[in-house]
Amino acid sequence: MRTFRLTAVAAVAVFALSMPVFAAQTKSAAKPAAAKAVKVQTIRGTLEKVDGQDLTIKTAKGNEDVMFGNDVQIRRDGKTLTTSDLSGATGSRVTIRYKEDNGHKMAESVTLAAAKAAPKQVASAKPAASKGTKK
Repeated sequence: MRTFRLTAVAAVAVFALSMPVFAAQTKSAAKPAAAKAVKVQTIRGTLEKVDGQDLTIKTAKGNEDVMFGNDVQIRRDGKTLTTSDLSGATGSRVTIRYKEDNGHKMAESVTLAAAKAAPKQVASAKPAASKGTKK
């Protein structure tokens, strides 16, 4: 019976002394994952070119190339668009949120500025006067 108690006390002591070691390993493993968190960045400019999965954006600093990410969301006026819809939107103002992946800018979202409405034609207030002679 005494041997059993001694073994039980030794097992509890080993377990209690090993807990801080496991806790330290867990904390050190969590730090690299947090350090690798990818920062979301933004580009604003004019959509110059759409070539397959690549976009060229003209910014104040020059042209920026961005690739479509896997789950890219493309929106204009609250409506969801497809990647093929962008080819007809060249010249539009865009805002792109992206993450860097192996040196490539991968778009997460592309937001196109609202399409400009065509200017309204104003009807003249007075009908044109006829320039005829009275008989």
